Amino acid sequence: MGALLSFAIWSNIAAAGSLNPIFAQAADEFDVPEPLLMALAYEASRLEPTATSAWGGYGLFDLREDDETDGPGLEQVATLLEVSPDVLRADVTTQVRGAAALLAWHAKNLSEDGRLPPVEALEEWAPALRGFSGRQEPELQAMYVEYLYEVVSSGFAVRDAYGLPRDIDFDAVTLGVRPPAPGGDYSGVDSFVNASSSNYSNYSRDASDINYVIIHTVQGSYSGCISWFQNSSASVSAHYVVRSSDGAITQMVWEEDVAWHAGNWTYNEQSVGIEHEGYVDDPGKWYTTAMYTESAKLTADIAARNGIPLDRSHIIGHVEVPSATHTDPGTGWDWDYYMGLIDGSGGVVDTAELIGKVADTDIYTGAALTGVSVTLDQTGETTTTDSSGLYRFDSLGSGTWSVTVRADGYDDGRCTKDITSGSGQWWCSVALMPATTGGDGGGDGGGGDSAEPTDDSAEPTDDTNDPGRPSPSGADEAVTPGERVAMSSLGCVSAPVPRGVSALALGALLGLIGRRRRA
Repeated sequence: MGALLSFAIWSNIAAAGSLNPIFAQAADEFDVPEPLLMALAYEASRLEPTATSAWGGYGLFDLREDDETDGPGLEQVATLLEVSPDVLRADVTTQVRGAAALLAWHAKNLSEDGRLPPVEALEEWAPALRGFSGRQEPELQAMYVEYLYEVVSSGFAVRDAYGLPRDIDFDAVTLGVRPPAPGGDYSGVDSFVNASSSNYSNYSRDASDINYVIIHTVQGSYSGCISWFQNSSASVSAHYVVRSSDGAITQMVWEEDVAWHAGNWTYNEQSVGIEHEGYVDDPGKWYTTAMYTESAKLTADIAARNGIPLDRSHIIGHVEVPSATHTDPGTGWDWDYYMGLIDGSGGVVDTAELIGKVADTDIYTGAALTGVSVTLDQTGETTTTDSSGLYRFDSLGSGTWSVTVRADGYDDGRCTKDITSGSGQWWCSVALMPATTGGDGGGDGGGGDSAEPTDDSAEPTDDTNDPGRPSPSGADEAVTPGERVAMSSLGCVSAPVPRGVSALALGALLGLIGRRRRA
């Protein structure tokens, strides 16, 4: 088994624990393991019932239209439950029941005697998980299943709200074909999985041709993105994909080749594209310290090997590409922190955010309280909770911060949080007790970190196709997928000199840079 996650995935799931009864009932109805059912939803959507992925998947489990390959099928699940696909998309309980039914279906069909494995024998469900994935390549099935067991082993919700972690005997898990051994342009990749040759252009670029690193958000899961780039109908790819929970990196296109990711052919020719697992409108769940850190190492390495200046003119978001139609990585992407990691300064201090949910009586099950006054005690700054009962204070440094919450009909509530880093998101949720009880609002003692914000103002977009890919006719015929071509044959021997670097200095720098070539 590969190295496990070195930390618990303490992701603050919105209304943590609120889906527990639904998972429990579905698992009991179809005799499948509840922890694995939860892990499937976590991997696909971070338990977001309304998620819609870039490749057209829906809901908690990223269920795909049947004509979309490489994923669990929406139509198949609807047939198993004898409901319409529209009901499946719209109803959370039906999504969970459908996933349980599909997992049970695969388990029965893949067992020798047509029986389900014991519910408590989690390790024996690996074949069913491979089938559930819908992935066609054995190595992708193995990668998918391995991560699910790591999620179950590590846990993913605050204060064990979903009944995880659970002990896993990893030696007893049959993965099948393991993912490819690490290899690629960057020594830190965890695997190299080739994108479909229909989704990128074979080139022979060198350092003088590459002037940008472009940052993307997948609009979906890590494994889903890898599978999508292998789908010949996708018409899109990126050089790298980075996982949210631990920063694992898969390379899919060699840097000398042109991936179709920027939506602008000129920028495609001159850039390396990095996709990041997640959704632009839900950054709190997806943009983790591990992902920032490992992505920054990758970007710094790409820049060093290709002579790319470490500035925001050359390390840009998809949204900043001229004529871009996408908004990723969104306003929730912390550029100051990211660039600080890349250039070694460690990011800008005082960018921490104090965030919390205010609810009636219990932060997990109580009704969210909207329009409630929340005061930051140290500064006197006051805000009110939004329609989800969430508040936030920005630009805080390390230290002890506390909030006081006041609402008509309730006793005052208070929460204190020791922020040990001047960046990231820190949760401080409060359960207010009705005044008639004489109770005291809970703060962390009332349940602690319970919810995630969804306050990114950017409209979610996806990378389902890349308008910047070469056209099938006319001037771009020479760069249609297929035979490898040299840059010189296309009149692209040299690229524009990066801004802020003289031609003489750049030439000297490029002369010193060695490039890792494929064998």
